[in-house]
Amino acid sequence: MEFLSEEDVRQQLTMEKTIQSIEAFYLDKDDGNIRSPDRMHIEDGDNTNLLMPSYYKNYYATKLVGVAPGNSKLNKPTIHGIMALYDRSTMEPLLLCDAMPITSMRTGALGGLGMKYLAYKKAVHLGIVGTGTQGWSHLQSALAVRNIEKVYVFNRTKAKAEDFIQKAASAFPHVHIEAVSVEELVQQSDIIVTATTSKTPVLPEWDKDLWKGKLIVGVGSFRPDMQEIPDSILKNADEIHVDADGAFRESGDMLKAQELGREKSFSYTLKDLITKNYFPEQPNDKLIIFKSVGDAIFDLVTVRALYENRK
Repeated sequence: MEFLSEEDVRQQLTMEKTIQSIEAFYLDKDDGNIRSPDRMHIEDGDNTNLLMPSYYKNYYATKLVGVAPGNSKLNKPTIHGIMALYDRSTMEPLLLCDAMPITSMRTGALGGLGMKYLAYKKAVHLGIVGTGTQGWSHLQSALAVRNIEKVYVFNRTKAKAEDFIQKAASAFPHVHIEAVSVEELVQQSDIIVTATTSKTPVLPEWDKDLWKGKLIVGVGSFRPDMQEIPDSILKNADEIHVDADGAFRESGDMLKAQELGREKSFSYTLKDLITKNYFPEQPNDKLIIFKSVGDAIFDLVTVRALYENRK
């Protein structure tokens, strides 16, 4: 069985293809006898180990991931892991690959689909808080679904923001990108991506009127003790939607939103957005939140696309 490195995966799987695969998965009327239990969390100090099995159609997949927030201080990736794809009936292993690019691509694709359905159609300014792997994948996905002209980035470590800008300038020379304060980022951006593992909110506590016309795509907090979005925004947002139901149980942002009186029944999942072809009315006059924590089934759909493209 062949092992695909991070470079191999990135060469063979594009963000556009990943977005298309997840959208097609939800539009497929054959549910494929899906089984996707909640992922297992094992916390070890600030680190988290995640085990994510899933079944869909003829495939079984499992992803084992370690998340180490402290790695940023060591100039190492925050996420490491292995992804395996099997034949569902025989349990024969079909493909083994680095999980890091699968995770970043599918997470970026989920955020990109949130942008596609919820962001103002004429949104051209993107803000990214957190210039790590997920910040990069959401730059890719935003460019895939909107005609982004300017990108504003903020990172607590200025050198990492500058590295991000240099990489982006090389990959996307037609896009203007600059490092700014988080306040200026929010003020200038139509779409704001938060891609940190912060335990305290990273966005300013501004009056709701200053947030009108903006979509917040929260992708960093995946544990109950993590929260990127301030209480006032969670309480006053016109709409809050999620990638999957697990967000209400796993993310500190969504747990806090429920504490503040937001009812789960008023939120759509990504499946709802896609199958109902839902687009908000007058998004340029609303504050909308899309919260993504991921689900094992999205990893399977992504690695399946990679495998079937190779056959």
